[in-house]
Amino acid sequence: MVRGLYSSASGMITKQAQMEALSNNISNMNTIGFKRDKVITKPFEEVMLVNKDKYVGGKPFKRKIGSMGFGVGIDEVVTSFEQGFLEETGRNLDFAIEGDGFFTLADGNGNEKYSRDGRFKIDENGYLTNSDGLRVIGMDPNGSKAEIRVSNPDFKISNDGYFDSVNGRTKFCISHFQDSKALTKNAENTYTSNGQLAYNGTAKIHQCFVERSNVDAIEAITDMLTISRSYESNQKVLQQIDETIGKAVNEVGSIR
Repeated sequence: MVRGLYSSASGMITKQAQMEALSNNISNMNTIGFKRDKVITKPFEEVMLVNKDKYVGGKPFKRKIGSMGFGVGIDEVVTSFEQGFLEETGRNLDFAIEGDGFFTLADGNGNEKYSRDGRFKIDENGYLTNSDGLRVIGMDPNGSKAEIRVSNPDFKISNDGYFDSVNGRTKFCISHFQDSKALTKNAENTYTSNGQLAYNGTAKIHQCFVERSNVDAIEAITDMLTISRSYESNQKVLQQIDETIGKAVNEVGSIR
């Protein structure tokens, strides 16, 4: 009976974590370039139940009854990097990536960060930055990386992906990762990584477009209802077991 308490409690904890991830997805439904998260669960190791109430030749005979589960736990939180819908904005400094990869950004300490949010602006020094002031990194035809400093705010990307900057012909430095699990999501809609990366693959850049989040509203609402009902079911089971244990302690076990 006590095992049932643990199973129900573990189910409630897991559903709460799933609800938190889902709520974060819904709250970022309109965040440009946002990628949804999903909590992956795993069952605890099952235990084989046996009894020895049967005797063969005067000796107890072990008989397997079956396995008993002990609930579920959180395995990992996985980010889905599926392509989001590309929306045309008409704004010259809006860019969207079609395919795999991330815009490469540099913080004030020279560390690289990565994002699918291509809403850029030009700071007072002429550098192309994201909304948080991180400078966008570009790459010249020789493969040298540098922060992008534009000479003309109305620049246009050519068919080969290049545009004119202060440093000459430049294109966006698009970073690719062989293992997406090496990416760590940050609060400002960027990622950091300790994994192996490559630059400038087959991704296509669209100017005057942004990539919407890949959160599906209908799917998110459906999942929320399912998780909520599952949480309530575990809660009712836990209450029932708690009441049964209370009666066993206070009524069945009392001396009359």
